Amino acid sequence: MKKASVVMSVITILALPGIIFAQGQGAQGQGTSTLQGYQVQNQNQVITQNQGEDTQLQVATQEQESLGDGQGEGLQIRNQNAIENMSTVAAQVQQLLQVRTTGGIGEQVRQIAQEQNQAQTQIQNQLNKLESKGKMARFLSGTDYGAVKNLKAQLVQNQVRIDQLTELQNQLVNQGDITMVQETIQALIAENTSLQERITSEEGTKSMFGWLFRFFAR
Repeated sequence: MKKASVVMSVITILALPGIIFAQGQGAQGQGTSTLQGYQVQNQNQVITQNQGEDTQLQVATQEQESLGDGQGEGLQIRNQNAIENMSTVAAQVQQLLQVRTTGGIGEQVRQIAQEQNQAQTQIQNQLNKLESKGKMARFLSGTDYGAVKNLKAQLVQNQVRIDQLTELQNQLVNQGDITMVQETIQALIAENTSLQERITSEEGTKSMFGWLFRFFAR
């Protein structure tokens, strides 16, 4: 705005002598009026442009704040649920590793427990990647689509192990082992539910260029 005023002042100073010389005193008044009208017009244009830029900045800021508010409490709750469910699964896995049943069935149960134990580490790593992405980064590029993709893969593998444990459960004889397997299945189902909620939330993240990052993460 200040730059526009300075430019118009210079134009007025440079133009007035020519107007006075060519058109006389009467033409001078008309020329000055014309220049003043030109100055007002340009001032209005600058004001309108600045207002437009301010409006765009305000909208972008509001979208960013809305993004933070919309995810803040909801994400915190989902994160807490995921942590609690993962802790439960981890505890159940440790119990499965101590299954007393001997032979093929018991060994299969322990093998599944070992696989799930490794999977829990992978799941935690992906969740950590999602946690570490700040609000501004989310606003610009969206979520970490690579981490989301990996979580989906872990979700599928969790379901595979749920099905395997369900089948083995029917072959176990020791009631203590049966109870541990049942509780592990329930814990895995709860974990999958919380992970699916997190995935859905992350995929719904609003961003300016998220579509581009989503494309390269496929």
